[in-house]
Amino acid sequence: MTVQICLEPWEYEHASNVGIRRFTANWGKKDAQHYKAERMEDNRTAEVAAAICELAVAKHENRYWHAHIWHRSEHNKYRDLPDVGTNIEVRRIRTRKEAAVRRHQLGKNLVLYVAEAIAPEFMEVTLYGYLEYDQAWEQGTASHYDPENTRVISVHDLKPPTDKQRAAK
Repeated sequence: MTVQICLEPWEYEHASNVGIRRFTANWGKKDAQHYKAERMEDNRTAEVAAAICELAVAKHENRYWHAHIWHRSEHNKYRDLPDVGTNIEVRRIRTRKEAAVRRHQLGKNLVLYVAEAIAPEFMEVTLYGYLEYDQAWEQGTASHYDPENTRVISVHDLKPPTDKQRAAK
């Protein structure tokens, strides 16, 4: 079971602004080696949609969204900050109904939350669910693009976002 989150105009504007600021903070940064440009959307759209997904999760979970933005040169300094609250890592999905689980985020008491911003305007977000991050790694399967460091988990393996026991602690 999924949950649909509709953004208010001011929420949409705020999250879009955060996404654009993230995009400009990363001008000139090269994509990760495993990224395949022919399968990706443009970075501006991806950053806006990801920020919108983070805001939607925060709204649903009633948690703080810090909307962090940093220059590409400071990525390693802040890369361990969760996206929402104190422990929620949001993964935005687009075409495949599975989310990436990264090795470097194991053992940090994170919760993985999976969301999809509905194109073309991203005014609505589908929340697929959540799972403890380390559990998502264990249940996931090796990715075809970075099998050593990335696993993927199907949205069907997540706890529904409507569970009484919420994701954030």
